[in-house]
Amino acid sequence: MSLSQIHLTSALRPSLLPNEALLFVQDAVGLYQGKAKLAEYQNGQTYLTTHRVCYVDNVTPREQCVAIDLKDVERGEIYAGFLKSSPKVTLVPKLPRLAIALGNGSSHASQVAAPPQQNHATWICTICSYVNPMPGYLDPVTASETTPLEPCLSCGIKPSLAHLLKASIASVSRKRAEHSAHLSPREALAKSGGDGSSLISAGASLECPRCTFQNHPSLLSCEICGASLTSQRPLLSGDDDAQRSSPGPPSFDTSHTTGIEAVKISFRAGGDKIFYERLRGALQQRKWLVDLAPPIPTRSTGERSGSQAERSIGIAGLERRGQQLRKKNEVVIGNAFDDLEALMASAKEIISLAESLAPHSEHAANASIGASVVSSEDPSTLLSQLNLTATRDMLSASSNNDSLYLTELARSLAEFLTDDVKGVLRFEGGIITLVDLWSIYNRARGGVELVSPADFFAATELFEKLDLPVRRRTFKSGLLAVQERSRTEAKTTASILSWLRTFREVPSNDDTALGHGIWGKGVTAQDAAERFGWSVGVAEEELIITEARGALCRETSLEGVRFWENLFDQCR
Repeated sequence: MSLSQIHLTSALRPSLLPNEALLFVQDAVGLYQGKAKLAEYQNGQTYLTTHRVCYVDNVTPREQCVAIDLKDVERGEIYAGFLKSSPKVTLVPKLPRLAIALGNGSSHASQVAAPPQQNHATWICTICSYVNPMPGYLDPVTASETTPLEPCLSCGIKPSLAHLLKASIASVSRKRAEHSAHLSPREALAKSGGDGSSLISAGASLECPRCTFQNHPSLLSCEICGASLTSQRPLLSGDDDAQRSSPGPPSFDTSHTTGIEAVKISFRAGGDKIFYERLRGALQQRKWLVDLAPPIPTRSTGERSGSQAERSIGIAGLERRGQQLRKKNEVVIGNAFDDLEALMASAKEIISLAESLAPHSEHAANASIGASVVSSEDPSTLLSQLNLTATRDMLSASSNNDSLYLTELARSLAEFLTDDVKGVLRFEGGIITLVDLWSIYNRARGGVELVSPADFFAATELFEKLDLPVRRRTFKSGLLAVQERSRTEAKTTASILSWLRTFREVPSNDDTALGHGIWGKGVTAQDAAERFGWSVGVAEEELIITEARGALCRETSLEGVRFWENLFDQCR
């Protein structure tokens, strides 16, 4: 299974694909490929989405960031860990691709990778007596309590491991008996290796690795439990057929190939069970198939006949059209949720219907939003497009849950602020107060697990530690704001002076701008807020800082405080 390089956002998180949503986040993980530990991928975070499993390293995130497509994963397996061995979740690749890759390898691999014979083994449910097919991955030799078991196809009750092992052993014994019955004496002698004297020796026996029963040396499986005895006897001619007909699923030797081994994720801080449950849900839903669904067929207006157009005129026609639309929506929703297959086939039509109904339900909520960024673009739409809603349900319940939650919240805030097209800082002049940001962000979450002021304050403290493109700034008056990391006081002073110097060049119709050609014009905090897009509080603080740097001087009058360009140094 190959690890593909991915793109990261400005907050060093995976850039999600269209229609892709975040399901789970866990830190302190490492990657294995097969049995080999990947040394450069042992300290990072894993992001489980509806389409991929992503890994981002904590030390060098831009270089060590890879992903695995869930469409290439057959299933997931969980290992609970033992002593110093940490819990792991194995991503098993799909068998068809594995067989094709092995078929291009050595001659032995091509023989093993041949299409396996159909497995007719079955087991009978003890609850409803339904005959179920035996899982192809169940090996009676290596099966343990951690092996995932498929439920009954009729009642949904999972069987016990002992019940499946008995059914598998009985099936193998029947196959051995049927196979031996069809062999002629000459074939049986040739299969035993010539005259058979090399296999049978006086007093020799083979001990079963499972039940320790002493078997005859010419047997391939145990007479009691049916376990394979090929590993207990010496390698002789004709053993290849015995190995290929051993019980259990065919084992694929991946030692001769590269890039097809199963990928293991090691969880050193917990979260393996939740990750495994979310992974199974994503593999069952297969939301990546929605992207491949055909578009919704639409009927053009030219297909309508003239009589239909005449009947749609007037109030009666509008009522009839609305009634037909409601009936169509009821049919679409009813058919989509009958079963999973119908839901996947109607996914695009359901999404289109939800988008058409969304403006009616959100009109009242958007009417009360007064911020400039919200008036130009609904932040809830922005948050859903960026998939930035980081809730505690996406994190594990380990001891460092709060730390991981604050880290993801800080990254979510950074992406919410610095998006290239619809970022909040783009509409706020590059700086916004912490109170305004808290209200806009909580409003954008749409009522889903609102962030408390304490968590919000703690998350903004991690901006510089996580090397994010934003930072928190504290003014002398105590006002807290969040601004771009590249923004400095020198750049702000230069932009304010450049704005004030334009009044000395362009004539002004304002009566307060007397002698504008020499002195320019005095500005207030409200003027600066309108010019740069800041809030009034931020504009006042920036003007005071520019004055402290010696670039401005103030005029205090009954009308208030005005700031002028400091020209006293030029008069000396």
